[in-house]
Amino acid sequence: MSDDAQLRVKIVTKLARKPVVGSHKKRVDTVKNWFATDDQGRVEDLVREMIRNPDAPLEGYGGSRDNVRLTGVEDAKRYIEERGGDLPWGLRD
Repeated sequence: MSDDAQLRVKIVTKLARKPVVGSHKKRVDTVKNWFATDDQGRVEDLVREMIRNPDAPLEGYGGSRDNVRLTGVEDAKRYIEERGGDLPWGLRD
């Protein structure tokens, strides 16, 4: 799996662990700050890319594209599993 693919899975995993769905949203800056300083620029780019990708479980929320949330917990679980990631403890069946 490429570095970007691994980061995408980590982003979705962190959002699913919270869980950031429904009216619960996070700013893109908040999400990128969950990662190591060296990765933050790439994480921001990937989050914005995933918002535009209809196959990714992220969506922009509200009047600002700087807010992000998952399209749903099940969507996040499917995304993580399909890409070989480990589900967060609270999401395992």
